[in-house]
Amino acid sequence: MHRAFSSAVILAIGLSGGGGRPGFTQQPAATEILGGPGGSSFSDSELQPGARILEVHVRSGDRVDSVQMLISSPDGRTVMSPKRGGSGGRLNIFRVNRDEYITGVSGRYGDYIDSIRIHTNKRTSALFGGPGGNRDFRVEVPAGNQAVGFAGQAGEYLDAVGLIFASIDTADVGQTTRLAGGRGGSAFLDRDVPPGAAIAEVRVQSGDRIDGIQAVYVLPDGRYVEGERHGGSGGQSGVFRLDSDEYITGLSGRCGDSIDSMRIHTNKRTSQVFGGRGGQSDFRIDIPPGSQAVGFAGRAAEYVDAIGLTYGERDTWWRRPSRRGSYRP
Repeated sequence: MHRAFSSAVILAIGLSGGGGRPGFTQQPAATEILGGPGGSSFSDSELQPGARILEVHVRSGDRVDSVQMLISSPDGRTVMSPKRGGSGGRLNIFRVNRDEYITGVSGRYGDYIDSIRIHTNKRTSALFGGPGGNRDFRVEVPAGNQAVGFAGQAGEYLDAVGLIFASIDTADVGQTTRLAGGRGGSAFLDRDVPPGAAIAEVRVQSGDRIDGIQAVYVLPDGRYVEGERHGGSGGQSGVFRLDSDEYITGLSGRCGDSIDSMRIHTNKRTSQVFGGRGGQSDFRIDIPPGSQAVGFAGRAAEYVDAIGLTYGERDTWWRRPSRRGSYRP
């Protein structure tokens, strides 16, 4: 007997911005689940905010044995999701490019998922699995959304499969650098960046160390939007303003248990030093060529404990506004 399992459950992955900021009001949802009735139910519903699919691992022979994801976490680490299914068959790896996201899966099924293809916004994978199955299937996420995980049923094999999805506006399609600094404070991530926005200025609170940091964005129509402030409000206020043809490419400074000092690097220049003279080690964080920073990541409480950058491809993120002046609150 072959069944199509329809899922209307909303899976709360906690995609709200740091510090309770309601940047992501739409919770990820699940598509219908297609396949056979066997196996135990599963759902990739424990993703960290800011996580991104880097690879899909498919084990297959005459049928699909299992699916699994390699995920980039917000702090720059890569982690493997749980394997959904068994360990038989041959391992196939489908890599997702930086400007790419998964939009659907298709294939054939009977009592199990016999074959599967992965569809993205740019291409379709090879066919993984065998020639069996008595029904074709295709599962697609709604327009304006991207897959962020799998749902379905599995045991020794992959019995049934569907996708968990979220809005492209709310699901991170950028990347995060490594973090420099200590382990204190709470994690933060500038994910709620308006489409087409560019960093117009960076506000830094500092004294003997970096107390707080905040990005201010300029929209394509020239309006300004303040990002979330990370850290405390102590120290002196400093502002680093970017020109209209300028973008952030890296950070450097000194750190110990917290970020003691910091400079901001752009495609044109380097800022003054913010902070004090302490710290046990130097750090330098650079984003890849062809990219630009779109926000900050790290850990913070009373001070900025650790710092990194979120970034995207320059062609994707850079939208020079018709006008740009100095922001005045």
